[in-house]
Amino acid sequence: MKKAVRTMLMIVLGIVVIAGAAIGYLLYSKKHHAAGGAPPKLSAKQMADLQVTLPQMTTNLAGSGIIQFTLTLQADSKSTKNELNLMEPQISDAVNGIMREFTSDELRTDAGLNRLKATIVSQVNRLLPAGKVTAVYLSQVLVQ
Repeated sequence: MKKAVRTMLMIVLGIVVIAGAAIGYLLYSKKHHAAGGAPPKLSAKQMADLQVTLPQMTTNLAGSGIIQFTLTLQADSKSTKNELNLMEPQISDAVNGIMREFTSDELRTDAGLNRLKATIVSQVNRLLPAGKVTAVYLSQVLVQ
């Protein structure tokens, strides 16, 4: 009789442990999937509300040539947008430095512009204490 009770207790204990592990896994994976999953799609208005447009800049390029452009940064949150506004002088300085690394021939190609945008995103994100820039938009670009 004692052996049967003991066996039954072990089976119940095993079921409880397995159920607890399953519930823990589900809660853990749900929490981490939500945090690390793809960011939610933003509406056009939400995206516009998280953009910071810097004043038009004119900069010398590597070699000979100049570029005149307007740059818009897409922030990931309102707090990041506020940081970008506060750090506008540092960001403008960094962007001017980046532009001087590119030639006018590079910036006349899609590949060159894409590399420029990726470099700007990377450099600006290094400057930010928190948050990040998710995209860079160039408008009114004039390369000479």
